[in-house]
Amino acid sequence: MKKKTAIAVIARRENYIRFMTEKLSLFLGDAADFHGYIIPDLPDTTILPEDCVVLSSYSIFQQVRPKLKKSARVIMLKRSLYRESLNDIRALQDGTSALLVNIDYKYCMEMITSLYREGNINLQLEPYYPGCEYDPNIRVAITPGETQLVPPGIQTVIDIGERAINMDSVYELAEAIGVADPVTSDAAKAEVEKVLTMDSAIIHRLNERKRLLSQISAVIDALKIGVVITDVTGQIQAINRTACDILEDSAERLEKFNITEIIPELRLRIAKRLEEQTQDELVTIHGRKVMTMVSDVMEKNGIESRVITLEYFNQGEERQYRFRKKAVGMGHRAAYTFDQIKGESEAMRRTIEIAKRIARSDGSVCITGESGTGKELFAQSIHNASRRSAYSFVAINCSAVPENLLESEMYGYEEGAFTGAAKGGKSGLFELAHRGTLFLDEVGELPMQMQAKLLRAIEEKKILKIGGKDMIDVDVRIISATNRDLLAMVHDGLFREDLYYRLCVLPIQIPPLRSRGKDILLLFEELQREMHATFTLSREAENMFLRYGWHGNVRELKNVVEYLDSLEVPVVAPEDLPMSFHAEPLNLPSIGGVVIGQEEREMDALSYFMLEELMRCRRDNRHGGRGHLLSAAHAAGFFATESEVRNSLHALSEQGYIYSRRGRGGSDITELGMELLRCKNL
Repeated sequence: MKKKTAIAVIARRENYIRFMTEKLSLFLGDAADFHGYIIPDLPDTTILPEDCVVLSSYSIFQQVRPKLKKSARVIMLKRSLYRESLNDIRALQDGTSALLVNIDYKYCMEMITSLYREGNINLQLEPYYPGCEYDPNIRVAITPGETQLVPPGIQTVIDIGERAINMDSVYELAEAIGVADPVTSDAAKAEVEKVLTMDSAIIHRLNERKRLLSQISAVIDALKIGVVITDVTGQIQAINRTACDILEDSAERLEKFNITEIIPELRLRIAKRLEEQTQDELVTIHGRKVMTMVSDVMEKNGIESRVITLEYFNQGEERQYRFRKKAVGMGHRAAYTFDQIKGESEAMRRTIEIAKRIARSDGSVCITGESGTGKELFAQSIHNASRRSAYSFVAINCSAVPENLLESEMYGYEEGAFTGAAKGGKSGLFELAHRGTLFLDEVGELPMQMQAKLLRAIEEKKILKIGGKDMIDVDVRIISATNRDLLAMVHDGLFREDLYYRLCVLPIQIPPLRSRGKDILLLFEELQREMHATFTLSREAENMFLRYGWHGNVRELKNVVEYLDSLEVPVVAPEDLPMSFHAEPLNLPSIGGVVIGQEEREMDALSYFMLEELMRCRRDNRHGGRGHLLSAAHAAGFFATESEVRNSLHALSEQGYIYSRRGRGGSDITELGMELLRCKNL
């Protein structure tokens, strides 16, 4: 006589083990020995010896999985209905709403599946189990012997009694242990007669469905996101490789379960049988965040099936970044690295080393230094050396954008937010910099109103578009730069103190070119190579280079090299150098009895030129606006930027040498400024 196969039957309750064992013995009692295991009683270190395991839910499978042999065949036992149990149900009017009452959600959905598939009924069934909400207008309940769970207010209770074992499970188990025909005994044949089976039309339809699902499986396996196809109740019909990887199991096993057993967060969505919009849900699977989306597949009679997509949250963000990058082009990227920063002086080497250490952190960086020292070069290098280097480097010059446009540039706007708003709206720079770096150049020029909004965005890591209703999460690193003394501005009430400390978590001071010694000649030679310039400096001109103040720093040096190259002289003599090189610092003892400090004695040539030009404007009764002063400076051989002119005027105004009006009112020289010029000409 052939030895019987040992089969483990695992459940949470002893009465259910007894039920499964009794029913299975009717078909396989001569070929199998059934060993029952109750979940709480399983020893922690036990590996079950059985090669075949029968259980009824995914949660049980997850609990006992470490205790099973790797080679064990797992059979998910499905249950069915007895024919006579449907008589009272079929007497109900088509379309009647009824509660399906059972001990938990899983068993409710399993029975609803059986009623729709095998019973071929046309009712609106809603799951009900202890603790769940339900529609109080429903007056009918159906239950498999759990009448004590029926909620109050129900007028008609249909108890269908004990349920049968689905014959598909019997045949699957028989095939696993090598039994060709499990329905041979009289008891087995009698049981089959009582169990509800599907009519030939339904069987034919399901076979067609299986063939279609087989074809669909080949298609969805090629997709890079996880795809799960279920029936109306959530029973898995097909699943692709990516979804199996996310759920960390094989398709063969997963297709035995309902998706709500594997991802409980989808229960409410799957339970709703009314047509709804596609919904996203962020869930945690095996410790990782996964975006899920449930879409209903509709046919004439309502929802036929559901398609569920699964994608790791960070992969979804990376895909959005790729699309965003394509949409905005290549404009938002950092081109420079620390290797491209030239300098051998101790001050520069120390600054670069500090910047490299700062790059490894994720705190806000504030880069200070005079105009033209290379603050953006450092900002881009920090970005490229950070963990955010794969994402965008988005830069904005806070002084270059008009105040009325600054908010829309930084935070974006929705369609129709204001007159002239682009169709479809616009993403702001915060959104474009998501997971990357946002560089705020000349941050000291931000209006107070924008400072408040920037502070909120940094603290909450959320932004609100103009005309928008929903806050948008943003993850950006802020690098700011300025040539102004922000702390002094805080003391003067021109810059928010709380924003200052948010921006200046990791401060970097870029040394001016005049303090970098031989770096001046090193950079001069580097710029010559870039411009393919062939001239050389005489020893006298070289000495003047080293003594010169370089108030425009590297930017001014670049302009000087370009200027000298245009002269087309093989050797540059001192007289060939621009006018600014020949302006000696003043050494005046006093003006009107007031002793002149070091700052006034070392006033740069550009500032004196500004005073002289404003004096000419006063004499000729002309407007001394910033645009005119910039053009005049260029004509006189000064390589000054608009920012440098503005800073020079600001310094002169602070010292009382000029009076600057608001807006486009221009500037006038004061009596003190005229006295300074008279002393200079002595």
